Amino acid sequence: MIIDWEHHFLPERLWQKKGGKKGERAIFYEHGKPRGSLHPELCDPEEHLRIMDAVGIDMAVLSMAVSNADPRIAMEECRVWDDEVAKLVKKYPRRFVGLAPVPPLGGAEAFAELDRAVKDLGLKGVVIRSQANGHSMDARELYPFYERVLKLDVPVFIHPSGVQLGMSILDAPYDMCRSVGRELDLMVATTRIILSGVLDDFPGLKLVISHKGGGIAALKERIEYQFGSSQAPGTRPEGTCNREPFDVHFNKMYFNLAGHHGGMNSVRCALTTIRPNRLVFGTDYPQEFSGDPLNIKNFIENIRKLELDEKSKDLMLGGNARELLKLN
Repeated sequence: MIIDWEHHFLPERLWQKKGGKKGERAIFYEHGKPRGSLHPELCDPEEHLRIMDAVGIDMAVLSMAVSNADPRIAMEECRVWDDEVAKLVKKYPRRFVGLAPVPPLGGAEAFAELDRAVKDLGLKGVVIRSQANGHSMDARELYPFYERVLKLDVPVFIHPSGVQLGMSILDAPYDMCRSVGRELDLMVATTRIILSGVLDDFPGLKLVISHKGGGIAALKERIEYQFGSSQAPGTRPEGTCNREPFDVHFNKMYFNLAGHHGGMNSVRCALTTIRPNRLVFGTDYPQEFSGDPLNIKNFIENIRKLELDEKSKDLMLGGNARELLKLN
């Protein structure tokens, strides 16, 4: 079973509100910078199914990363998305599952909607961005959110932040927030989650980090040298709060294979430090493969060609996601 754990969908009502136009591709903005592309197929579930059938995807994990900027707008979008996706899942229960978007600093109102999405509507997890109002994922302000998610016993999908705050070095006319910035922010979020002790304080937390953690595998040796097993027994690098070693926590996290347009160099790099039982397949459709979504089939075939045992490849392509989502 092949499960796509980064498959974006927007109800038509939200798609139009953000500036979507029939038959056209548009871009919407946050903080005056490009946030994302409004592909026409984003709001067309039948087109999603057509592509899934053509490339061999059995199930798509639908998600939308809601903005944290305006709480009122964020909550309105969450309710619309939750209701519409719940209807879609009910119509196609073997093809779609949904992750509930939520502003994690939204307080009681956001948590009530999250409860409704999971308990009443049957959504299978939560999706947030790698920043929340400029806070990274280790901020103490997020602890009530982590507590609520643990009570619901669902996974948290950490999607790249839209436009990163606090990274003025990216301010250049090259659209760096969507290329370099998102990956950098994911690496920072992953590292801070571990070094801050979030996973010590919430040991049952199930996190899925998008885009292979922003390519964190390429930096893992450096991070491990600075904060990991090279440290003398009983010592801790100044400022860090993790009670378990860095690598122990790293190996508890999940990472999806989206973010690099099917590029296998990034997949092979990920496999140098991330175990196959911690990787989940993802396409970022329709944001990626927008030129020719049928190339997703090549991506799947290239994963099948990796020099791994068949069990490992099956886990990456669907088995790990199936377990996280508690699918029968």
